[in-house]
Amino acid sequence: MRSRPAQVLLMRHGHKAPSDRSYNLSPAGLQRALALASVLPACFGAPTQITTYALDAETSKNARSYQTAVPLGVASGVNIRIDRSSLQDSRRSGEQILRNPALQGGLVVLFWEHRHLPLLAAGLGWDAMPPIADDDFDTLYRFIYAKDSSTPLVTRYSQAALLDGSQRCSALIPRSRP
Repeated sequence: MRSRPAQVLLMRHGHKAPSDRSYNLSPAGLQRALALASVLPACFGAPTQITTYALDAETSKNARSYQTAVPLGVASGVNIRIDRSSLQDSRRSGEQILRNPALQGGLVVLFWEHRHLPLLAAGLGWDAMPPIADDDFDTLYRFIYAKDSSTPLVTRYSQAALLDGSQRCSALIPRSRP
């Protein structure tokens, strides 16, 4: 049996500024990240690890994933890990999370660049993730790993619906087993 987390939350970074020249979150993206910092632990539990897609320290390219994670890191007291290898192979990043004994039974929260989310999901055991639309800053995927199954149970949530209370944390939208 592989050592693996009990659950993984996987989402794209928050809403970006309309300018293509800025690598920062928009004000709406920052507000969403601040709100998620209290909702995610209330709904899914305290994170064991928070990891983001790599950012370029020189140019700040891909900084939005890290910026989205900061409020949750501050609120939970969990240090944010920047996955530098994600630039080369997001699938491998997911595989490494599943093999990390320090994460066994825990909750891992991942903030990622949208074009690389399906590869990350494949590394986490779900090959059927559809591409993420350029304008989708709302979808959150929850992966639950049962002890007797080699594939996760994947549940899709709307961040906006979790925040406004119209979707309960335990509500299942589409359920799928890869």
